[in-house]
Amino acid sequence: MDKGRTLRTLLPALTAILVILAIGAYYISSVQSAMWDQTVTDILEVTAQGRHSFDVYMSKNTEMLRNLTINFQKYDSGDAEKIMGKLSERSESEADYVVINLETGVMYANRGEAVRTASAEELEQYRALEGNGVSKPDISEYTGRSVLSCYERFFFADGVPGLVRSELLLSSVANEFSITFYGGEGFSYIVDDQGDILVRSGHRNSNHTFGSIFDIIDLDGNDREALQDFRNAMADRKSGAARFLYRGEEYVFTYVPIENIDGWYFISIIPNSVIMEAANSVVKSSQIVIFIIALGIVLVAFIVAVIKQNNKKIAEKEQDIEYREQLFGILSSNTNDVFLMFTPEASRVEYVSPNIERVLGIPARAVMDDLFAINSTLCQSESAIGRDSMKEIKPGSSMTFESERVHGESGEHGWFTEILYCAEVENTSKLIAVISDRTAEKLNQRALEDALNSAKTANEAKSTFLSNMSHDIRTPMNAIMGLATLITRDADDPDKVREHTRKIVSSSRHMLGIINDILDMSKIESGKTTLNIEELSLADMVEDLNTVIRPQARAKEQSFDISVKDIQQERLLGDKLRIEQIMINLLSNAVKYTPEGGEIDMLIRQMPQSTKNYAHLRFTVSDNGMGMSPDYLEHIFSPFTRETNSTTNKIQGTGLGMAITKNLVDLMGGTIDLDSKQGRGSTFTVDLELRMQKSDIDRSFWIGRNISRALIVDGDPDVRTDIAAALMSVGISVQTAADGETAVEMFLDARRMEGAYDLLLLDENTPVLSGIDTARRIKDLAGDSAPEMILSAYDRSGMEAEAAAGITGFLAKPFFLSNLMQALDKGLRGLSGAQARAMCDFSRDNKRALIVEDNEINAEILLELLSDIPGLVCVTAQNGREAFEMFRDSEPGEYDIIFMDVQMPIMNGYEATRAIRALTRPDAKTVPIVAMTANAFAEDVKDALDSGMNAHIAKPVDIERVVEVLREFVENKNNG
Repeated sequence: MDKGRTLRTLLPALTAILVILAIGAYYISSVQSAMWDQTVTDILEVTAQGRHSFDVYMSKNTEMLRNLTINFQKYDSGDAEKIMGKLSERSESEADYVVINLETGVMYANRGEAVRTASAEELEQYRALEGNGVSKPDISEYTGRSVLSCYERFFFADGVPGLVRSELLLSSVANEFSITFYGGEGFSYIVDDQGDILVRSGHRNSNHTFGSIFDIIDLDGNDREALQDFRNAMADRKSGAARFLYRGEEYVFTYVPIENIDGWYFISIIPNSVIMEAANSVVKSSQIVIFIIALGIVLVAFIVAVIKQNNKKIAEKEQDIEYREQLFGILSSNTNDVFLMFTPEASRVEYVSPNIERVLGIPARAVMDDLFAINSTLCQSESAIGRDSMKEIKPGSSMTFESERVHGESGEHGWFTEILYCAEVENTSKLIAVISDRTAEKLNQRALEDALNSAKTANEAKSTFLSNMSHDIRTPMNAIMGLATLITRDADDPDKVREHTRKIVSSSRHMLGIINDILDMSKIESGKTTLNIEELSLADMVEDLNTVIRPQARAKEQSFDISVKDIQQERLLGDKLRIEQIMINLLSNAVKYTPEGGEIDMLIRQMPQSTKNYAHLRFTVSDNGMGMSPDYLEHIFSPFTRETNSTTNKIQGTGLGMAITKNLVDLMGGTIDLDSKQGRGSTFTVDLELRMQKSDIDRSFWIGRNISRALIVDGDPDVRTDIAAALMSVGISVQTAADGETAVEMFLDARRMEGAYDLLLLDENTPVLSGIDTARRIKDLAGDSAPEMILSAYDRSGMEAEAAAGITGFLAKPFFLSNLMQALDKGLRGLSGAQARAMCDFSRDNKRALIVEDNEINAEILLELLSDIPGLVCVTAQNGREAFEMFRDSEPGEYDIIFMDVQMPIMNGYEATRAIRALTRPDAKTVPIVAMTANAFAEDVKDALDSGMNAHIAKPVDIERVVEVLREFVENKNNG
């Protein structure tokens, strides 16, 4: 064959090569551009992460600064002790704190020179600061270190302007956002919108000689227009990336604005050569592929020419084909894409890429023998390689499927994209299948979706909690506000005022408990909540529940009854506040979800004992309200869940009550069960086991009052039986009557037989004759020799005026023996707070109390409350150091008791107690020291006892509790 013919044969091949090279050049340029865009996106994400870390760090410091500012707003500008005391609490803080009086220039700090006066220049600078914000890094006036300062202006309690400033060590700030990427070659700065470097990363490549980010950019070697665009983007608070030369090397700058600080930017810098290493690798691989393709075309052209020239060259052509297959096999083995080629009838598989066993766990030979063996790993999805798809596909078209497969060897699940192509080769249809592993992409997508869903859930839960939290607080607050209104109305009636005040105190205590629970929410969820085990009275607990819930039920005209059954121990050991919270949660929900005129009942029953020394109590709360659906019953104890329908949507709530209730019941080792049907009401059953006290039966009480025979008048036979059992347990002979008429007849019969009753317990709502009418008739018959008569009812409102008919006292239902004893002691009117305090009398041998309290108002209130106790002399100390010195310098035995606050300046209560106990004088170890503090959690009680204190009284102070402590540690000691 002549040379001209050979050239004509090779010319199309050469043309094709040139076209491929041109396409390859364009492809490489596109790859480089795409790699650059992806790299910029990745670096921007890393930069945003660093910016986020810095934002979170500064937000935490700003929040701490805000909390500190709130405290200083409560202090007068001249109250240096309180200011320094609050600052001293930050002595262990990472930040340094400074408070400036903007009127006088006096500065207070928690480190360095604690108090000094600012110069005129400094004061002018501080006065120029408005609101709150972050100052550029400077040198601390107190420590001399480089710091980043946050500030917030405020007004002291006396109206003087002030400013709080936190100083963060610049190196610590740098550590919070120091990030590395691309093998540690990338590093970051924080700059302002003028390019001045404010905070430098601790990275080894971070240059400390530059003052501005623009010092890193060569002005001569760079496009001035691009440089101006970079400046404009920063001034406009935009994010982006740019490339600039510095000393002959190209650097990539990515920048994002810092969200919480106007005018500050987070900038990451990395050499372009580092970034392009990965891109160059891809480019080189692309060049190789293009070269191989071009080479293949040349070889094909050469083989065709050779075939035309000589049929003897066929063997060489086959060898070249085999070489190409091997080359393709090498390429496919290094990817996660499996290639197959077969006929539409699936009678013969012509090619399977060798990586199929690695990617799918199926041997290539098994697929060569049976194409549909490829579907043995299919899981819950359709494959492209199926008989139906092979029938539907037409030449020149393709089909795409998403499938989930199980690896044939490891059993791991994976996600794949399957593409089926149909092509015609020499008038024969061929099917080519590409199975691409997309597991990594799917997992990344799911991780991002999970993170987004978690963030949405957390945000929704927080919003729900903040918007609905007022429900639990409003329950006792409504009682307090209503009772306060009643006090105004009944101001001229001391009895009613005392009764309203007692209920206000009870509701206040409950609200304080709710606030503690809200603050303790994280402990409940993490399982770190502790119980405050102390002696509790079931009678007191029922009275508290009555005080809170009955006004709510009355407002909706609901029937609300509390009853007890088989109670053998009234005084037990347990966490009274937590148990009351459980019951109030259940009762409040019953009131809310029961329509007007409905019925709510609570039964406290002592069950047969299952554990030695523990009483098994069952609390049952039932209503005939709207009930709950079966679906909601499965989620009722989950946080932030509420059943939603046209009725419940009108009722506000946090969705936390039942979750907290379940957690508290579990914490006490109890159980809670629920039976509810829509439209028929709900019944909650709580079982708790509480440790029993020693027998609290006091027979001497009844002997001392000459009470040996009693008549019980009540229309409920179960109530009569329970009361009779309780009275007989203390040795009283009991008879019962179902109505007032029968009671009067029994009273007359007993007098004739010289077996008169010493006590009559009358129910207000007995049949025929009411309790008051029965009392009047008996008084008329007996005159001055009438027995003790106690009126029993659920609510005493409006009864006092009618109870003058010889009634000795009032007893609130349900019946408790201890309440009956108190009613006999106090009579109908009861003892006032002053009378109760007067029962503690030290006038015979005067006692001296030391009150340690840094708050003048609190000290004044306590002194006034204790002034009613005869013979008790009180002196005060303003802090722990002063108290210690007063005790140390006093005569032995001069102080009979010390009431010690805990949170105080100079020396706190724990330190003062330990210092007193360490003295060698004889009374240092024995003098009673009682914590009187707002730190009211169980761990605070333990801390007080561990420091050497004898008892703990929580603020707000309950004077009755103070009197109990005086009797226990002073009066009883004196009697002993």
